[in-house]
Amino acid sequence: MAGRAGNLTRAWALLLVVLLLAASALAWLAHPVCVPLSEADVEGFNRWQPIEQRHDRQLHGPVFQRRERQWYQCKSWISRKLFF
Repeated sequence: MAGRAGNLTRAWALLLVVLLLAASALAWLAHPVCVPLSEADVEGFNRWQPIEQRHDRQLHGPVFQRRERQWYQCKSWISRKLFF
């Protein structure tokens, strides 16, 4: 009986390690990467709808953020790597 309890404990520990690794990988893939936009980029985005009025969001918050008079496009790391 003691051997079975040890195997069960090891199985739970292994499951916990796998879940922690999966959560860490997901957090890494979803962390935001913000890139400053040039004036030309902002003008391009403003062609369809003013950037100030956009409500595009990802898990981390708004995609377009203004910080100290500079616009940034913030997307998840995986989104930036796969799409642009």
